[in-house]
Amino acid sequence: MFRSTEPADSWEHGLIVGSGRVGAVIHGTGDDLRISMAHERFFLPANPRPPAPLLREAVPRLRAALARGDSRLAGDIFDSALAEAGFADLVWTDPLALCGSLTVTTPGGCASTTREIDLARGMASVTWCDDSGATHRVRVVAARGTDTVELALESDTDTEMRIRLRLAPTDDSPAASFAPDYTGTVAGRTRAGEVGHLEIVDRAARVVAAVAATTPGHHVAWRAAEDALEARIHVPSGDRRTVRFDLSVTGRSPAPAPGADWDERLRSQERDHGSLVTSSLLDLHGVPGADAATTGELWREARSGNADAVRHAIEIAYVSGRSNIIAATGELPPTLQGVWQGTWRPAWSADYTMNGNVQNGALAGIGLTGSPELARSLLELVLPHLDDYRENARRIYGAAGMLLPSRMSTHGIANHVDRAYPHVFWAGAGPWVLRIAADIVALTGDRSIVDGRLWGLVTGVLAFGETATVVEGGVRHFSPSYSPENTPAGSATPLAIDAAIDIAAYRDAARAARLLGRARGDDSLDERWEALANSLPDLAVAPDGTLAEWLDPATPENIAHRHASQLYPLWYESDEAFTGDGPSAAALRQAARRTTADKIAWRAHDPAPPPGRMEMAFGLGQLGQAAAALGDAEAAVRCVEWLALLHWRPSLTTTHDAGNIFNLDASGALPAVVATMLCRSTLDSLELLPALPPRWPSGRITGLRARGGIVIDQLSWDERGATAQLRRLPAASWLRPTGTTAVRTGSGFTWEDEHGQADGTRRVIALGDGAVTLRMRRSDTTAEAHGRDIVG
Repeated sequence: MFRSTEPADSWEHGLIVGSGRVGAVIHGTGDDLRISMAHERFFLPANPRPPAPLLREAVPRLRAALARGDSRLAGDIFDSALAEAGFADLVWTDPLALCGSLTVTTPGGCASTTREIDLARGMASVTWCDDSGATHRVRVVAARGTDTVELALESDTDTEMRIRLRLAPTDDSPAASFAPDYTGTVAGRTRAGEVGHLEIVDRAARVVAAVAATTPGHHVAWRAAEDALEARIHVPSGDRRTVRFDLSVTGRSPAPAPGADWDERLRSQERDHGSLVTSSLLDLHGVPGADAATTGELWREARSGNADAVRHAIEIAYVSGRSNIIAATGELPPTLQGVWQGTWRPAWSADYTMNGNVQNGALAGIGLTGSPELARSLLELVLPHLDDYRENARRIYGAAGMLLPSRMSTHGIANHVDRAYPHVFWAGAGPWVLRIAADIVALTGDRSIVDGRLWGLVTGVLAFGETATVVEGGVRHFSPSYSPENTPAGSATPLAIDAAIDIAAYRDAARAARLLGRARGDDSLDERWEALANSLPDLAVAPDGTLAEWLDPATPENIAHRHASQLYPLWYESDEAFTGDGPSAAALRQAARRTTADKIAWRAHDPAPPPGRMEMAFGLGQLGQAAAALGDAEAAVRCVEWLALLHWRPSLTTTHDAGNIFNLDASGALPAVVATMLCRSTLDSLELLPALPPRWPSGRITGLRARGGIVIDQLSWDERGATAQLRRLPAASWLRPTGTTAVRTGSGFTWEDEHGQADGTRRVIALGDGAVTLRMRRSDTTAEAHGRDIVG
């Protein structure tokens, strides 16, 4: 249970609860409490849906201009082709929408307000004292896996609470100045009675969503009041009244919460929501200061430099970030805003941004930190739209196969594009989805996910790579190519040849596709994938010594940017080009180190929201995970501390920029970086404590997952050594039939043998049906010991 007394005048500063399917955000003062509700399937039918722009006729001219190094001509060709295709402005995806806004008002005023969030129960509470000293409370919960939001109204004196439900938001301040305005896209109409109904209709008067309001066990009449439903509920002294809101989206089967009293509901939440939240917990032995009784006070103390408070803030960020992601993951993954909405002007349409936010943000740590099954939600988002991806490939590149878009919500059409953001020429989304699918298999052993649709995507992404590339001298090149969302230094267009992320994602997809084929019992695509991967250009060191973001050596780097897409080869199973002892691998590792160092230095110059440089939390996730792969504990922990201290609010929600714009990227990114610092894996190997920073001298983490179906039930360390308890999931035995795994210790540790003596940094262990306990001892506790290359 965490407590805050900070004001929450805006929905962006409110407390959140979520069932995965629906979410509610609670803000305002106690006597004028405001609650906004949303459903994961309710995206406003607001925007046009043109097919992908017909650009294939312009692609040869674009390629020729880029090959000559004429970026201005390439930009002009692209601009003209877009205009000819009818794309004058950015086409936005349909936005995540409100299903309704509540106000709960109570007479007597409000002298003080305390807000509490119970992460294990997924419950938010607001308690306030009125001007007479009487205490009132509203608790809110959204039962896991249901379409229901429930309120418990409590008071220590007889009182009357007035509930109003309407469609209009209670606080429509825009999340960002660039946000589209969707006011008036839909309208609400009400039906009153013992059950109140708010129906949401589109411009054709069709019902597209609805909210049903009831008061279980009590007779309360809902009445229509202008454009709202209203009920007055008497709350006896020391008693409780509950109000229930069932949300539904037209065309989807609703999942209302089963009937239960409040105490039963909380017990079920501890079981269904809490078991997911507590499946992985972090303890860095951080403690709050004597005056840090609230989250706001703790964060102020941590930001002042108190090392104990910093570690405690990271612990809380880890568990609250995981809780936020779990609460926002249902059939679909979290959007940029999870499953929460409070405005008709959401940032970036509050959609799924597939060029990093979904993968490096919301879903980055979900598999590594104990809940890999929730990553299946990404497949539910992606797989219904295979025909759209085929049409994208045909219209944009004139290619076969499938091209996934950079933004999604209700379709898979690649039509979000303009000259400054040529997203349609980014090829990395498809192979990236295959990587995440392969990791679900690798972490769980679950072969059932590789159905006909997913295998169709494997085939389609492969065919696109084979037909959308240009072959010169036996080498395939992506042209035009785009590195999200960066532009080469001095270039007139973001378009270039061979963005490193396209190459790295396709190289990685060959490995992912091979595992998916094993799961399916089908190796028919292995040779084609291998041939494609082998025909791609080598990853490279740029002339400035960083890891090249564009593989054409004539393309100038632009290190001053919030994305770090060129580090993709280090985020999952490290690309083979980075492993081994040869000079080429060492040079790439050194270049990647230079990239992380330079980008961290760029942010450190002005670590504030725009116009400062602390923009986009998931970029810190990209840097932190790469640093951990390189054994650079200092760089990794700096990213973790920036995420925790600059991107967390007292409500334990997170922001896109430092302290600005409600967004879930940091909620997923921080646990991912922490997990990667403490454990890295391939199907065949495991690295424990690869990037443990000296400023974490002791600690414990539970519930990490490693590829090969390995569960690390607990990993603990102190100044003497470390202990790990491992087991393999029975369903994953097929992944590693020999049952053996090569395990390495991180820098500064060696294994202990049965007599307590050190016996090196690598050993092979057998994992059968039982658990195995491994013990390590400190071999070197100097800071320098935490900086070696650990890529594998």
